[in-house]
Parts: sequence; structure tokens; C-alpha cells
Amino acid sequence: MKAVKHLLSDSAEWMTNSEFVDKEGNILRIIGESKIVIAGEGITRECWGCVDGKKISSSYRIKKESDSKFYFECDNSEQGVKRGDLDIDRNIIYSKFYINNSSLNGYEIFIKDDDECTVYGSLYDDKELLKSWRTIMVRIS
Repeated sequence: MKAVKHLLSDSAEWMTNSEFVDKEGNILRIIGESKIVIAGEGITRECWGCVDGKKISSSYRIKKESDSKFYFECDNSEQGVKRGDLDIDRNIIYSKFYINNSSLNGYEIFIKDDDECTVYGSLYDDKELLKSWRTIMVRIS
């Protein structure tokens, strides 16, 4: 039987195709990349996408607490510092996060199937939904 792996199981580069929907129903599409590097106990994830000619990037530092629990801190070029927890269930990662010094919070669900990963997420201001998104990630190396 083949071992089930989640997104943070190995180092890889991914092409990303995202669709963001704001609370008014406006849709924004973003193409980008995500690179995951595992070095010993540390994991980094560098992500970027271009919106109207402007590069938006996120730099994650991920620490493993156990086989099913990780913690992350992320510097985002638009939102500031984001912190959160990652809970693992086979090939699925559940992420709950908050943005420092704000009432912004949200979640993401990463579902990996071999060389593809689908991500669903949302961002809230306290309890008000600001935007949701879906990203399709395809492994490129």
C-alpha cells in the first residue's frame, strides 16, 4: 500500500492558479508559484503571485510539533505577520491562522492528491467574511 503524503511531506515547487472572491462577489485570478523546502526539522514555504503587475509574496517558517501538528509564522507583503496551526490528517492539512495586531483571521484546507493539491480558504475580519479562495497547485519539480 502506498504511503499517504500531505503537502509538507517533501520538498517541491508548485505552480499555483488561484481564484479569490471578495464579499461583493468580485473575482480576482492570480497565477504564481510556491516552493517548499524541508531541511532537517525546519520547513520553509515561499509563495508569490502577481496582481496588476505587483508581486505579492509570503514567506513561511514552519515547525513540526508532532507527525500530526505543525506551527507556522508567515511574513506577507500585504497583510504583515500571520501565525497559525496546521493539523494533519493523512493527505489533508487544516490551517487556522490570525494576523498580528489586527482582528483578521481565517483558515485554509490543503488536499493533496499525488502531484496536485487543492486549497480552499477564507479571511475574516473578526466574524465578517472578507474573501474566500480556491487554489489549484500542480507540482513542477
